[in-house]
Parts: sequence; structure tokens; C-alpha cells
Amino acid sequence: ISRGKHWTMPEVRALIGIWSDKSIQQQLEGTVRNKRIFELIAAKLQKSGIERDWKQCRTKYKNLKHEYKIVRTAQDLGMTRNMKFFTELDAILGHKTEKSQEFQDGEQATESTDVKMEEDQIGRIFLFFPPTLGMNSGPCAC
Repeated sequence: ISRGKHWTMPEVRALIGIWSDKSIQQQLEGTVRNKRIFELIAAKLQKSGIERDWKQCRTKYKNLKHEYKIVRTAQDLGMTRNMKFFTELDAILGHKTEKSQEFQDGEQATESTDVKMEEDQIGRIFLFFPPTLGMNSGPCAC
């Protein structure tokens, strides 16, 4: 199965640049059926000389967003994790990642669905991250 060519650093920067537009962010937040938005993003990339179709743009968007959430959660838990373009993505996603939930006794917990936490029999907590996080492979491991 062909996975297509890797995204280069300039291509990812261009995608994030388009994604950082407030109107694009609002459209992405407000819908699950977002094919038309990614067709618009692909068209904007093509104007910059970047040939990517809407599916490639959507997949890259989802992958970047997913990796950002994992890294952000790890950092919030005091772990040293990072990724390429973290600063740019944090500017876009930073205000929406944490949802604090009030408990009846006044304590707060942060919801996270991207990092699995498991407790062993002694009560230690282990975090599980995707095996590819932080590994460089190919022209752009982002």
C-alpha cells in the first residue's frame, strides 16, 4: 500500500499557517463533516505550489493534532516531551486542550483521552505513548 510522499518541513509550515487562520479554525471546530474545509486548505496550498489533496491535508491535520495532544498531556504531567512545530500548534490548540472537570469534593482532574494511564498492583502509574513519538524517520517526522 502506497502511503504517499512524506510531508516536507515547508509543506507542514504552510499547512499550519493556513490552519492558524481564525476563520479556518472556527470552521474546523464547528463541524465533523469537514471535507469542504480541507478542499479549501488544499486549494490554498496549491496556490503556494504545494500539491496535496484534501485527504492528505486532513490526515496530516489529524496526526499533528493527535501528537500535539499527547505531548501537551505529557508536559502537563511533568514529563519532558516535545515535537516539531509544538509552539505553532500550541498557539492554535493550547486554549482548547484542557477541560477541567469539577468533582463534588472540589478537586479537579484534567480529561485526557490520548495518553493511557494504567496502575499496576502496587499503585504506580504508567503512561503509554505511541511508539513513534519523538523518533526521527524520513525527511519530516512531524
